[in-house]
Amino acid sequence: MTQPKSKRPSPPGTTGATTRRWLSVAAVAAALVGITALATVGVEHRIHRGERGHDHREDGEHGEHGEHNDHVELSDEQLTEAGVVLAPASSGKVVVTIDLPGEIALNGEATAHVGPRVGGTVRAVKCKLGDVVNKGDVLAVLDSADVAQMHGEVQAARERLTLAKANYQRIKKLFDEKITSQKDYVAAKQAYAETKVALRSAQRGLRAKTGGSGNAGGYALVAPLSGTIVGWHIGVGEVLAEDARAFTIADLSSVWVNVTVYAKNLPRVRIGQRALVRAEGIEQPTEGRISYLSRTVQEITRSATARVVLEDPGEAWRPGLFVTAEVEVDEVEAHVVVAAEAVQRLEGKHVVFVRDGNELEARPVVLGRHGHSGEQRVVEIVSGLTPGELLVVKNSFIIKAELGKGSAGHEH
Repeated sequence: MTQPKSKRPSPPGTTGATTRRWLSVAAVAAALVGITALATVGVEHRIHRGERGHDHREDGEHGEHGEHNDHVELSDEQLTEAGVVLAPASSGKVVVTIDLPGEIALNGEATAHVGPRVGGTVRAVKCKLGDVVNKGDVLAVLDSADVAQMHGEVQAARERLTLAKANYQRIKKLFDEKITSQKDYVAAKQAYAETKVALRSAQRGLRAKTGGSGNAGGYALVAPLSGTIVGWHIGVGEVLAEDARAFTIADLSSVWVNVTVYAKNLPRVRIGQRALVRAEGIEQPTEGRISYLSRTVQEITRSATARVVLEDPGEAWRPGLFVTAEVEVDEVEAHVVVAAEAVQRLEGKHVVFVRDGNELEARPVVLGRHGHSGEQRVVEIVSGLTPGELLVVKNSFIIKAELGKGSAGHEH
């Protein structure tokens, strides 16, 4: 019977060294497999981005997706239904503007504060807040002891004048008949003249206090100009002092826009510049020109105040409304100009949506100067777009939303 051969003992340390060599070989092999897999995935991602579609495997499962999809396919009918408007890019002028905050205020040159010229008690009020009045209309009637006293003084002066006149006429007749002396005649004539002066003085004082509307019982407050009652601080039975403001009347056919001009913009703002004024909630802007620029700046804000006058702006432009004034500071020729609403922000970049066959591509662009053309806000495109290319100029946010839907649908 053949005996099994006995195994030759390994030299000391041989088994451990062999094991370590095999582990090293296995680690290198695993690293090569990993590198190959990463390279394969990278190629798949590049293929996916190039085809702009789904990477389907043979088993029907979706492959992994790379970066954000930058194309969307919409038919002409879908674009029309969504209100999306396309137009070719073109060159043109950009009226460069700077946006400055402002507030609408009453036209100080067409505003009047109406109050009593002498204290009195309100007998009647003839108008209310918001009424439109004409110059000379009676706003309220007041009773005043001071006015009554002044009326008495006028009446007394009138009586003295009557007596002085009669005496003068009597003395003159006697003087003509050589019955009285010339001295008596001159004295009567002087007294008559002085009483006429005293009456006129009393009448002027009464008119100065009452505006010519006084009578024995009181006087009326009248409108000094035509306009709208925008301030109303009066009630029947109220006692008004001489410095009280009972009414504020403003001609709202023109208003002021007080604009804040910060220090960095002061060198660019000048009197006479055109300004397009916009307000939230008002669809159509209105325009005016800078008529005033303060020569000093406020200590706290370090800003100056400019004034834009709006003529016949309409009822929507109410005093107290906050607005933005787009002040024209320059005009330039631009190689490519698009509507400002055509530009969207996507993944931290400015993009426009360009028509490429049946697809709309999110095209990154570099923006230049902002401004407007007519009443439309526009922006200069420095690079990324050429004249003639068809792009979305209205409701571009809809295309951005469609891209967002596509990206969300690809996530697994």
